[in-house]
Amino acid sequence: MLTAKELMHLEDVLTMEESCAKACNHFASMTQDNQAKQVLQQMAQKDQQHLQTLKKHLSAGQTLQ
Repeated sequence: MLTAKELMHLEDVLTMEESCAKACNHFASMTQDNQAKQVLQQMAQKDQQHLQTLKKHLSAGQTLQ
């Protein structure tokens, strides 16, 4: 069971992951260096995976309390 405080923390982390994914995608689109572009795209992809996991936990927690 998640408490209200834990849900707030998850929401904060969700917001941070969204910001990180957007920033990585933005910088990947701006760079001309293919290696840097690939690393940034991989980072954005991992952030997206984290977002999906957090969203699952967040929706499950909201139904608990």
